[in-house]
Amino acid sequence: MRLGQLGAPKHKKMLEFLKTLWNEEEIQLLDQFDGAFKFMSARNLAKKSGMDKDKVKTILKGCAKRGTIFRVGNDYALLTLAPGLFENYILTRGDTEENTKKVAEFFWWAFENLFPQMYNSMNPPVWRPKLPYDAVEKLIIIDEAIPVKDQQILPGELVLDMIEKNDCFAKLYCQCRMTGKLVGQPCKIPEELGCFLCGLTAKMAIKAGLATELSKEEAIQYIKDCEKAGLVHMGISSQGPETNTFICNCCNCHCLGLSGMAKLGIADYGRSNFVPEILPELCVKCESCLKKCPMNAIIHQYPLGAQQTEERIIIKTQKCIGCGVCAANCSKNAIKLVKRRAEGPPIELKLGEKSVRELLAP
Repeated sequence: MRLGQLGAPKHKKMLEFLKTLWNEEEIQLLDQFDGAFKFMSARNLAKKSGMDKDKVKTILKGCAKRGTIFRVGNDYALLTLAPGLFENYILTRGDTEENTKKVAEFFWWAFENLFPQMYNSMNPPVWRPKLPYDAVEKLIIIDEAIPVKDQQILPGELVLDMIEKNDCFAKLYCQCRMTGKLVGQPCKIPEELGCFLCGLTAKMAIKAGLATELSKEEAIQYIKDCEKAGLVHMGISSQGPETNTFICNCCNCHCLGLSGMAKLGIADYGRSNFVPEILPELCVKCESCLKKCPMNAIIHQYPLGAQQTEERIIIKTQKCIGCGVCAANCSKNAIKLVKRRAEGPPIELKLGEKSVRELLAP
């Protein structure tokens, strides 16, 4: 279940979880895979394991039906824990009700106790927030103190690119908020405001009956609805084509990528190159930004004495991930997003020193 720096952390609860997913016979067979996303046919697995081919087929089909492995045609593959197995299992919903609840309870625990620590150790980071839809037109300022070569907006930094570079769009309910619902911890934001898919990814999900197709106009409105709900457009940290295929619209209480950062105060594994800056002459101190900030990185400082000028809204940049939710929800347009850094994203998605393409090469 490992691909580069993505894997299944060693923990006693992980072992219990794996036994919930698979029985001993299934584990024996699945152990023959060469790694996550390394597709193999039933014939090759039977040959490698020494098991009867028909029995191998039965085991693989059963696992795929439950969503614990991935199937494409006659080939099967193990998945990384998350992203990968988590989403596939919750979307498939092919297991028993009892097992589904047990799996959901494990993932709910892992959102805070396994995933943040794993993602925080990854270099380069795997996640990166995309700026709001109207960022270029209304929100962005370039800090002229940074070198001219670093002042341009890079591929993968804007959610707008997903709209402009694709012609097929879809929405998919949030698997993280569905997990919360399964364990009796529903989110105040409906799971319908979930993932946003584009291009081939959208077409495949629509064909599989998992996603709802959107027109371009509906897609733009869906993106804006997510922003107004305070959700972060969390995408893959890459300048490659995969960066424009999907985003998770994350809340800070349920979503596996963002909730850990928010609860533990770790911003390092999902930070953009932009920092919000408040324009004091426009700010009316209404606290809309404070209430929407997913990282609790904004505070309202009240005056201690007679000087009203001491009252201001302050952004704690050490906790800020530069997602732009505060700016998108400021009715006075008093928050701008200033480009202060020029850190990636990498040309293609990397999971450690190697790219995904290199890791999956034969």
